[in-house]
Amino acid sequence: MNRKNIFVVVNTGLVFILLAACGATAPIPTPTAVVIPSTGIQYQFVTNSLLLPATREETQTFALNIDGDPQQKLDNKFGELFTLLMSASPSLNLQLTLDQAVKGGQLVSLHAVQANDLLNDSSVSWSIFQGQATASAPRFDGTDIFQPAFDVSRDSSIIGSLISGHFSGASGKASIEISLLGQVVNVDLIGGMLEADVSEKGCVNGKLGGGLTVDDFQSKLLPAIVDGLNQIIQADLTTTKILSQVFDTNHDGTITLQELEGNPLLMIAISPDLDLLDASGAYNPRQDGVKDSYSVGLGFTCVPSSFTTPEILLIP
Repeated sequence: MNRKNIFVVVNTGLVFILLAACGATAPIPTPTAVVIPSTGIQYQFVTNSLLLPATREETQTFALNIDGDPQQKLDNKFGELFTLLMSASPSLNLQLTLDQAVKGGQLVSLHAVQANDLLNDSSVSWSIFQGQATASAPRFDGTDIFQPAFDVSRDSSIIGSLISGHFSGASGKASIEISLLGQVVNVDLIGGMLEADVSEKGCVNGKLGGGLTVDDFQSKLLPAIVDGLNQIIQADLTTTKILSQVFDTNHDGTITLQELEGNPLLMIAISPDLDLLDASGAYNPRQDGVKDSYSVGLGFTCVPSSFTTPEILLIP
């Protein structure tokens, strides 16, 4: 764990922090150079809890200013959606299936943090990537050894700084894998941001956020929710009546994607809230006024672990 490594990072995402205040003619300042760490200790962690926002309080707790607007508005449309789902059917336990996947070792998220000092360091790299599912439940006591899932892992290096043990950083993209109502979803976030209090013992008060494109929201996230709701309807008679009344508008016993998208209760939550892409589709926040992304904010904690660092994160 004390090997010195150098991370390869595409760092276009930090631009949004430096954008000028609103104004059609306001010049955009040239971003300052970002110092990518070239030395330091690599600290290895694994997520031992991934937290979905299921209440208004949690939605705000995990929210971040993803588009870098000068009003510093915190964004988390993801949390609004799940808060509304919970209000429609209080018996839904969105966190339970995610906890089971993490605690059982079916969903493994690995963290490689490179820093000279975990207390104060002006140039820190934090990478998150998926690990292979484990044959038995991890112990999460620092003795677990994991293997990266090279076939599905996608590097997500976030460059930032540590001040009094608190990390804050941003990147052009991040990748997350979550379990929603028993359905595993892997999505890419643009404008990814991360905050956490970290030490050699692990991390707490973690927040991971970013923007989910309209395409990913409609083709990955919503279909997973629909499939999960339908499985609950088929298996849980006590929940079926409530879910059917709220979402199954034609009363045929199955909730469709169109019924979910057209549900009056969810219409606000399934509308994009951020302008992160310009007219060419490039990451360029607040440039064309078109809301093209959904804000996502999650919570997490992590504990020490060991794993082989993927070669994509290293320079020989």
